[in-house]
Amino acid sequence: MFTTDDIKKTTAKFDDVLARRSRPRDPSESPVAYQNIRVLKRLSKAKFPVYLTASKVNKQNYAMKIFCHRGEEPHPYYRNETRFASLKHPNIIDMVYCEDAKDTLYKGELKKMSYILMEYAPHGDFFDIVTKYREQLDEKLARTYFRQLIDGIEFLHESRVAHLDLKPENLLLGADLNLKIADFDLSHVFGDKKILSRGTRYYRGPEFFKSSSSDPELKTPFPSDVYSAGIVLFILKSGGIYPHAENDTLEGIDLVDLMYNHNAEFWMKHCELQEKKPSFYDKDFKELFNGMVKCNPEDRLTIKEIKQSKWYNGPVYTPVELQKKMKQILKC
Repeated sequence: MFTTDDIKKTTAKFDDVLARRSRPRDPSESPVAYQNIRVLKRLSKAKFPVYLTASKVNKQNYAMKIFCHRGEEPHPYYRNETRFASLKHPNIIDMVYCEDAKDTLYKGELKKMSYILMEYAPHGDFFDIVTKYREQLDEKLARTYFRQLIDGIEFLHESRVAHLDLKPENLLLGADLNLKIADFDLSHVFGDKKILSRGTRYYRGPEFFKSSSSDPELKTPFPSDVYSAGIVLFILKSGGIYPHAENDTLEGIDLVDLMYNHNAEFWMKHCELQEKKPSFYDKDFKELFNGMVKCNPEDRLTIKEIKQSKWYNGPVYTPVELQKKMKQILKC
């Protein structure tokens, strides 16, 4: 458990990031400043659109995430996401530049916006990858990327950061063909007074989807990331099938109820729905998944326990093998 001193240290660290971010910069010093880049195309039609850009100076591609101002002030989600620009890890998308206020033409009107320039992940997100290539995603590959996801989450939690919106759409495949956790606009630093995110439907834990509060209070948000990672694990293994439909039923079946109260039946029903043999979900996989998605957040597996589990420690691709495998799948 984090102490009061931990909270003070964390708050000071992220306050320093905010202070450094707000200092004036000489645009000529950076090849990624606004006037030194050009927009090539739109990559995402999400709430905060993302564009592919290229630097006129260093010729490299970047992803630009746009946040329109709220009145005269930068959007709160922009301010939140830029707090995490200092996080550097092989499985975290790299934020390379940001600007609080810029006038730009949008749909024919001059608007004030903020933007973040990020490492460009040219192979898209894991939702598309699982959807398009499900027949080629074997268990060894699923385990390899799941271990990268856990490495990224472990780094975040050690930095006292909870992502709170982990899902395949927020997991990108980088130019190095490794998994990159992205989209920190709803993320949380231990000691923050407010939780900004209730997570995304189907990926969030019961502490969110069974809560009647529109502003949930979580004393320990980190187990929520473990739950979401468990859902991602199931999707990687199943080739894009959700383990449950949250508060809805599937063909009249409440899969959440089965998952928590009739677990053996839950797995039998999934094998039936997916036309899989009972051996498809083996004992080690079931134990890992069940442990990650416990209803009570305090009962969920810790990152350390996940990394000690039998399924986690099964065969994986070496870095060289992973490169070869993914190039064959993606034909790149």
